[in-house]
Amino acid sequence: MKQAELSIAVCESARLSRDARFDGKFFTAVLTTGIFCRPICPARAPKPENVRYFHNAELAQQAGFRPCKRCFPQLAPNIPLPNKIKKITQAYYENNYSVKQCAKVLAINERQIHRTFVKYYGLAPSDFFHQQRLLLAHKLLVSTNLSITNVAFAAGFKSIRRFNEVIMANYQTTPRAIRGNNTIKAEHFVTVLLPYKPPFDWPLMLSFFRSRQLTSIENITENHYFRTIKLDHCHGWIKVTKNANNCALDLTVKLSDYSYLHQVISRVRTMFDLDTDMQIIHEKLCYHKKLAQVIKKHPGLRLPGCWDVFEFSIRAILGQQISVKGATTLAQRITEKYGEDVPSNDLEKESKTSKYFPTIKALIDADYQDIGLTRSRIATLQTWVQYYQSHQALFSQGLSTEELEANLTQLKGIGPWTVNYLAMRGLSEPDAFPSADLGIIKALTDNEVKPKNKAILALAESWRPWRTYAAIYLWQWLHLTSEKNNIKD
Repeated sequence: MKQAELSIAVCESARLSRDARFDGKFFTAVLTTGIFCRPICPARAPKPENVRYFHNAELAQQAGFRPCKRCFPQLAPNIPLPNKIKKITQAYYENNYSVKQCAKVLAINERQIHRTFVKYYGLAPSDFFHQQRLLLAHKLLVSTNLSITNVAFAAGFKSIRRFNEVIMANYQTTPRAIRGNNTIKAEHFVTVLLPYKPPFDWPLMLSFFRSRQLTSIENITENHYFRTIKLDHCHGWIKVTKNANNCALDLTVKLSDYSYLHQVISRVRTMFDLDTDMQIIHEKLCYHKKLAQVIKKHPGLRLPGCWDVFEFSIRAILGQQISVKGATTLAQRITEKYGEDVPSNDLEKESKTSKYFPTIKALIDADYQDIGLTRSRIATLQTWVQYYQSHQALFSQGLSTEELEANLTQLKGIGPWTVNYLAMRGLSEPDAFPSADLGIIKALTDNEVKPKNKAILALAESWRPWRTYAAIYLWQWLHLTSEKNNIKD
């Protein structure tokens, strides 16, 4: 899928009116100053003959323009991406900034990745990711207290010398000069702004996570989400809050190795579903009466994702045919018994957390005794961990839910519901749909007549490619009716 051609007339109108609906959808480059801006930039509008328009910040910077210091193009919300592009980008940051390794993990060739990026972005993947490194570095320099050394590694540069050379070559100045008079005392953590396109129901998102929190690794209040994290040898924590002045979340991160920062940002954006255009989804789903009622009541209801696929897969298996509270209790016991202790100097004050979630290695020989599990559930977990260890690449290849189901349901104890729920929240697939879910059946029941699975699937065809959102809206409809919030069938 290629991005639609930019309409000069539309861009011109949006730029002159500073229309916030177009923020992130295009960027304005000014020939006379050599800078590029967001359409909402407060600076005096340049003459039309001095303006060029670009689909994305990476393309504008590649063309030789520098980010504006007033509107900060690096802080614009991301445009919704095709699922294929999302998978490639995530795999790139999860695999040490290597297109070659990314291609290997996704089981596609490098030339295919190249064609995809040139078609969609107008840039080769190497050029696109190079520009992203520069934009992140610039963003961290002007908006955070992270040391310049850590900025270099956080942006994906392998050495300080190379970082200084690239910054000078592209911005004609030094990293220290870009930071300017920002003399904030360097801390052991960093806060990064994560913009999104509204609406976004932050209290509802926190409520969802809070009802499922594992207190050993998570601390979730009405204002923030906090958890401990571990990536390879890197460890630390994240804290996510709503920014008071912008359509954005504040991600505060402490890491033992800041070369993992870009990976953390990518995971958190997916976890909180920040790269979705809700308007597109609503237009597809609003024709169903019950979905329309939820959309009207909660237009900012998004898909709650997860921090780690393996962790979520364990929690999904524990959630088979029992309550959310029961599954959470079991997951908490497994974390307490098999999770690694967090060093006290790694914890934020008052977080009350003490563990990292157990790794594959920690659970590979686990017997799960004294947890409260049935023998069949223990057998399923043991089979699953063995399978996951040998087939980790399967969860990075961007398989369709149908392909994933064909592979995973061969395992005893893993059925279609588990696979679809794993696809929905573990892999953030927008078109997964657990049609046999009791909540969905109940929500679609009319006059006490339960619909057949075949009828549910037929109805859901009209919701593609957003069936995942239809599912969570149906669950929310049940919640609203049980709360008697004046939503009537």
